[in-house]
This record gives sequence, C-alpha cells and structure tokens, in this order.
Amino acid sequence: MSGVSRRAWCAGLALLTFGGCGPDSAGRGAAPLRVFGRTGLGAVEFAYPRAMAIARDGRSMLIVDKAGRIQTLSEAGEFVRAWRMPEIDAGKPTGLGIAPDGRVFVAETHYGRVAIFSPEGEQLATFGAFGRAPGQFLLPTDVEVAADGRVFVAEYGGNDRVNCFGPDLQWQFAFADRAAGEGATARPQGLCLARDGTLLVADSCNHRIARYATDGRFLGAFGQLGSERGELRFPYSVDELADGSIVVAEFGNNRVQRFSANGQSLGTWGGAGREPGQLAYPWACGVLADGRLAVLDSGNNRVQIIDGRAGRTWR
Repeated sequence: MSGVSRRAWCAGLALLTFGGCGPDSAGRGAAPLRVFGRTGLGAVEFAYPRAMAIARDGRSMLIVDKAGRIQTLSEAGEFVRAWRMPEIDAGKPTGLGIAPDGRVFVAETHYGRVAIFSPEGEQLATFGAFGRAPGQFLLPTDVEVAADGRVFVAEYGGNDRVNCFGPDLQWQFAFADRAAGEGATARPQGLCLARDGTLLVADSCNHRIARYATDGRFLGAFGQLGSERGELRFPYSVDELADGSIVVAEFGNNRVQRFSANGQSLGTWGGAGREPGQLAYPWACGVLADGRLAVLDSGNNRVQIIDGRAGRTWR
C-alpha cells in the first residue's frame, strides 16, 4: 500500500469508528479506583483532553485539552496549577513530555514545533519549524525526553517518522520513516522509553506497537487491526508498568490493553460508554508512582484511575 493510500485508508477507518462501527458498547471494565473531571473550563474540568504526561516521580499529571490549556493535577486529581498555550488559533497540542529536570515539552502539532516550559508554565524555548527538512516537522504528535537529555519527537502528516535531537536541541537523525521497510510508521502517535532503553512507539494507523533501539534500529512490533485480545485499533498511547508489562490506550477500541514485554496480551480494561469503567476515545494512559494507571477518558472529559498491577483489573 502506498503512503498516500495508506493515509487515506487510515482516515476512512477513523470515520467508520466515529460512526459507530467500533466494538460493542456494552463492555465495561472493573470498577475504577477513582474518577475525576467533567466538561468545562474550570479547575479539574476539560474540553476534550488529548494528551497526558506523568511527572517523573509519579505524583502528578499534566493534561492538555482543546482549549489549549495545560493543567497540573495531583495523583489524587486535585488541581495544582494551569496555563494556556501562547498560540492556539492554528490548533492545539496533542503530545506532552516531561524531562528529568521537570521541564515540560509540548508538541505544538499544528504549528510544526515543540515548545518547552518550566514546571510552573513559563515558556523557555521552542525548536523546530514547519516543513520536511531535517529538524522540521509537519504535525508533531508526542515528545519523550531521555535521561541523557536526548529528545525524541514523533510526527505524521507526510513525514511519519521519529526524530532524535541532542540535549542541545540540535537535530541528529530520523527513523521509522517511509524508507524504514517493516519499521516504517503511519501516524506514530505516542512514545515511551522503556526501562531496557528501547523506544516504544504507538504506531496508530498500523495498529501496532513498534520497538526501536534509540539509534533508530527497528527491533520488532506486535499487534494488528482488530478488537480481539492481542489486536489493536488506533493505539494512541503506550506506557510501561514496573514489572515490564506494557499498557496501551486504544482510541478506536475504547479500552486499555495490557501486554507482556514480548507482546502477548494479558487482558483489557474498559468498553465504549459513559459509565465508570467505560471509555470514550481514550487518548492516553500513564503509570503513577504506586503502579496505579491513569486513563485519559477524552470523550468523557475525565480521568479514571485503575489498579494496573492487579490481575482482576484485566479481563
């Protein structure tokens, strides 16, 4: 399938999913430990949140919504602070990353750049520009910052690749692009640096999780289009639990799925709907300090907290 036809097919399937051709809405996961958030523009209120990042100590979360507002919440869902992106007319961010020193990296998707803020919301720098050349972006989707200061930025819209920048924010190389053969991505939407030093990529329009060495070598992938266990439908976010298992937020299946490190499904949580234990187009999930899992229930404008470690959570 060509790059153009693959993107067209991806967009068409997304419309089918929104139109009600996704999985049965009757499914429901185990009761969440906590649910917080509602529709609105106040504290702990959201206008369709589309990205979440967990602080390095696992004690707080940052969430950005379509109002262009970034909120910091405690792990219990208490409001800490908020700020707005300086520019939002062209569109709002879809990706967040937190550096080891606490700086917040924001994928300004529709501006072709990444903005960097202090933990309190002071803008410190930007890098990137709209384009196809090295160091430029079309539609950046997510940012992951390594312990050594390297910055990985995923993008789509024609580039469909992952870029590596040095600690000085100078572009170094790109990978997972059209020239990567079986390692090529189609809308890489989410990034996670695993404990073994490899980079996990939510390769959303290929309906899989791909793994790369941080030098760009493709190491393998798991998942294929579908709604059964072990299958994926538009995975938008990936994270790793303390035991090395992998959790994936599936935008198209309205669920979170847990996998072993080698890609074997260990169960799912969620199902399409509005009740606790159900989800509407989740964009992200992230692991808190004690192993609990925060799930960004985007279409319901809320966050649900589940026990990611417990076998009874996953069906």
